[in-house]
Amino acid sequence: MTLQRTAALIAIICLALTLFAAFLTPTKHQLSAAIVGVILTAITTAAYRYPKTMAVGFLAIWIIAILTVGIPYASSVFLAPVFLAVFAFRSTKWQSILLCAVFWLVGLVDPGTLRLVLDPTPALVWGIFLVISTFIGSSLAHSARRYKTAMVEWNNDVKRRQSDLAETLHNSVISSLTVNTMQLEALSLEYASTPELSRRLDELSDAMRSSMSEIRALTKVLRSNIDGINDELSFKQEPHPTNFAQVLAWEEGQLSKLNRTPIIKVSGEDFCPQFSPSVLDSVEAITREACLNAVKYSPPGAEITVSAQPHLGWTILTIRNPIAKPTSTTPETSSGIGINSMTRLAATIDARLEAGRVDDHWELTLALPPSAHKQR
Repeated sequence: MTLQRTAALIAIICLALTLFAAFLTPTKHQLSAAIVGVILTAITTAAYRYPKTMAVGFLAIWIIAILTVGIPYASSVFLAPVFLAVFAFRSTKWQSILLCAVFWLVGLVDPGTLRLVLDPTPALVWGIFLVISTFIGSSLAHSARRYKTAMVEWNNDVKRRQSDLAETLHNSVISSLTVNTMQLEALSLEYASTPELSRRLDELSDAMRSSMSEIRALTKVLRSNIDGINDELSFKQEPHPTNFAQVLAWEEGQLSKLNRTPIIKVSGEDFCPQFSPSVLDSVEAITREACLNAVKYSPPGAEITVSAQPHLGWTILTIRNPIAKPTSTTPETSSGIGINSMTRLAATIDARLEAGRVDDHWELTLALPPSAHKQR
């Protein structure tokens, strides 16, 4: 679990440290220490999306507290390592080292004389705390990057394997079925004088042709791009959406064409998250497959709800449909991605994907973090 996915837990920890710090602060300054701690907690949580800006804000609040009150609030000292870990997770190594050095210097300022007090033991202990926090944040960031890289490589490997499997099916299986079908048709003509046998051979030939059609459809799905955008073998090319609103509009039209009742809910008229092209491609692929699955496992005319709403800087996309037995098994009702590949695609953009039954409905939720949004 990464720091980015534990923002709420970090906020709770910061509030707990704030209360403890206020308890250690002299009585006449306890309220001020608590207020400063709450402000720094909000700044630490906001650092997930705006690390550099919040670093400046954290230092400003800390220095102002020292200059105005004349004491280094314990809440500032306690929350500094936590903020540094979050900053190290969201920033580069050298930026984290620089901020660590600045925090170390500010923590050594004597509020009475406003001078640095380089007492070896306190300075060493303070430095150790900050270095450990920086190391923890950087290590988690490194693990998150490695995980994301592994998911991207896995996704590319799946693409290659799909292409190889499609070629194998086409070159061997379909070729063999074609030969067998031709032989059955020839035998049917040869034994035309035996009606029962000729009819049976025609039935086998038709079954062979049906199998060939199913395998060709499967080959088409396998040769489709894993991101959900079909290649030149597709029967129909769709315009590529350039923003999130177009993705929702396209899905609304597709659901209507497939005899479903789409309900699109967007929280607020001004809510329109912006994503980079690579992130939008993954969002589009996941949304398209989720809507196709909703069609496949819902009764005709069913209401399928697609909702999007902001939540603490995240974008929450939810697709909800009533549960019924599969009503369609044609290749057009699947993009060939599946829940495992949707989860893999979500991991490549640091998003979370959850799916499960809620009452008598199936609900899929895609949570897109602040880092997946395009900075305005």
